[in-house]
Amino acid sequence: MNDKIIPEFDAYTFDLYGTLIEMHTDEEALPFWQKMSELYAVYGADYTAAGLRKEYKRITKDEERKQIVETGCRVPEVKIENVFARLLTEAKKTHAVKYGYGSLDELSCYIANSFRVMSRHKMKLYPFVAELLKFLRDSGKRVYMLSNAQAIFTVPEIEHFGLAGYFDDIFLSSDHGVQKPDPIFFEKLIKKHSLDPARTVMIGNDIRADMGIALACGTAGIHINSDRIPAKERGQHKKELSERYGSNTDRLFEVQSIGELYKMISCTA
Repeated sequence: MNDKIIPEFDAYTFDLYGTLIEMHTDEEALPFWQKMSELYAVYGADYTAAGLRKEYKRITKDEERKQIVETGCRVPEVKIENVFARLLTEAKKTHAVKYGYGSLDELSCYIANSFRVMSRHKMKLYPFVAELLKFLRDSGKRVYMLSNAQAIFTVPEIEHFGLAGYFDDIFLSSDHGVQKPDPIFFEKLIKKHSLDPARTVMIGNDIRADMGIALACGTAGIHINSDRIPAKERGQHKKELSERYGSNTDRLFEVQSIGELYKMISCTA
């Protein structure tokens, strides 16, 4: 990463979580899985907390393997509602329920959103997100989202913050079966909108995923250090990227926050 003045681009592509939205979830704690097992019991599937967590991980990996076979991608993304549906239909221990609760698709969507809400501890916009996105749109720039995210969770969260109207298009990994840093994901967006990689930038908080996919696709990258990664660790990540992509790393830039990026872009306009 470098400290050069960030150049102007025609197309700005943003990651979501850790970049625009600060999100904290805990999907490992047994008390959380105890609540999930109680929810499954309502629908006739009986699990212990630990057993449900184990099966969730097993089925997720199985779905990922299928996705690799079907798409040929290196970094697959599943539709998480399919995992929750299989947890209902493949439970080894079940009991009859007195009342009907809708179709399997309806139940899996309900369980998926319950999973998200119960595991979520923090969700808020970073400062200056709306200002930056509005400034880019008002300046005639093309603005996109490219996020490793589950649509069933993420679409309501985007709506909650009123972000959808700022973007020309939104690419979520669960809709495409592939996630960053697999270049297939970004290439789909670039091809669909006929973007010039030389005039496009990827903005995100994950050095390997966001900066890696930028280099793989020939675009610039801006790392938002919202996770406050120490300089030594960032240097190691930079070295790894340099070894993989060579001199292309000179098109990577770094700022500490979206607010800093907004001030830099708006002051140089």
